[in-house]
Amino acid sequence: MRLCVGTAKGIIILDPERGGAPCMISADPPSVWCIAQDSIDPHLLYAGSVHNSHAGSARGRGSLAVSEDGGREWRDITYGPIRDEEVWSLAAAPDRSGEVFIGTSHARLFRSENRGRTLRECAAFARIPGRDRWSLAQAPHIPRVRALCFDHAKPPVLYAGVEGGGVFRSHDRGESFEPLSPRIPADIHCLTPGFSESSRLFAATGEGLFFAHGRGHSWTQASGLSRAYVVPVLPRPNGTVYTAAAAGPPATWSIDQIGAGALLFRSTDRGASFQPIAAADGETRPTRGMLMRLVAAPAAPHLIFGAVSDGAIIRIDERENLLSIVAEKLPPCYDLAVLP
Repeated sequence: MRLCVGTAKGIIILDPERGGAPCMISADPPSVWCIAQDSIDPHLLYAGSVHNSHAGSARGRGSLAVSEDGGREWRDITYGPIRDEEVWSLAAAPDRSGEVFIGTSHARLFRSENRGRTLRECAAFARIPGRDRWSLAQAPHIPRVRALCFDHAKPPVLYAGVEGGGVFRSHDRGESFEPLSPRIPADIHCLTPGFSESSRLFAATGEGLFFAHGRGHSWTQASGLSRAYVVPVLPRPNGTVYTAAAAGPPATWSIDQIGAGALLFRSTDRGASFQPIAAADGETRPTRGMLMRLVAAPAAPHLIFGAVSDGAIIRIDERENLLSIVAEKLPPCYDLAVLP
């Protein structure tokens, strides 16, 4: 098992069983914000780059790259309509190899069905009524497709979350969309369906974590989170849900020693309520870095890995109920994929 980690300085390949020592470091692509892994071929990876000075990330000439060998070599595929866009989210289809959706700045959505060789924009997403009012709270106020996910029980169903615009659903792989978020904040950071029930959808926002009932038109805010700025969400088969929240947005993370003031939380009631996860000594301590992504290991489903903005990689062993640090002192980490 290896980890392909996307960082502010490029790609790092780690072996979590070797003390977190990098097996490979690649500065091309020079900065990685998001990663998607093909559902059929685990060595087929996509990486997206953004320019986010608050998070310490700066894209190079390209914003989209593909690797067909598990992250060792990358090919820039930033061309055509996305040449001037930043890539904020990626989602590989769970039932088709080579199909990937790309969410970018200016709230645009693209689709490739051939491993990124060609791209086409989802025209229906560009025609959603009211998109001229989508806007981030901070300058330059440009909305972005920050979250993409498929309903694994119904693969044609795709969810898109716009930071500054809300949540939208497609029943036909991006050919049409409907709004789902009139009653939750429009500051969307992550979307993910419930593991055991496809009717539940989680939305991480700048004002808390919400989950949708039924068809997604009714939302409830999860309780127990003492932090508001939520990013990652990971539901588990047994009904456990993990998430992490910071005390404020990224612009505040480097102001003082408190940093993000983030906590990792766990729910045992399918995401309705959460409790902070304590350290080995029983103490709950906010961390300076923010947990940006949580991923379960396919070959060892009791293991969960997380990428942290302060350059750490963590591991949660659900069998041992143990949280440990796999690696640290890396560049800021934003996403990762677990390789065979």
